Amino acid sequence: MVGKPPEPEPYVVRVRLPAGERLMPHRHHEDRVYRVISGVFYIGRGDEFDENKLEAYPPGAIVVLPGGTSHFHWAKSGEYVTQVTAIGPISLDYVDSRNDPRKT
Repeated sequence: MVGKPPEPEPYVVRVRLPAGERLMPHRHHEDRVYRVISGVFYIGRGDEFDENKLEAYPPGAIVVLPGGTSHFHWAKSGEYVTQVTAIGPISLDYVDSRNDPRKT
């Protein structure tokens, strides 16, 4: 949406996760601010996916996630869209590289 995420500058992107999809535990180097645009954003913190650690955020909610924080997402109740604001370069490292969908 704004900026060049691969560059060392501010950026804003939107992320849509289809209903039922999970993003397994991962980290970002950069601090991130998520704003829930639509749906319910379920996010949990930790190195292992644990449904009991999920917190639900409705549209309009803001979530601040410091860089290096292991976390996971689940579109548990349907599709969601979040807007991510951060300072690049954008990063995404899976805790377990076998869960990285970019490698399949």
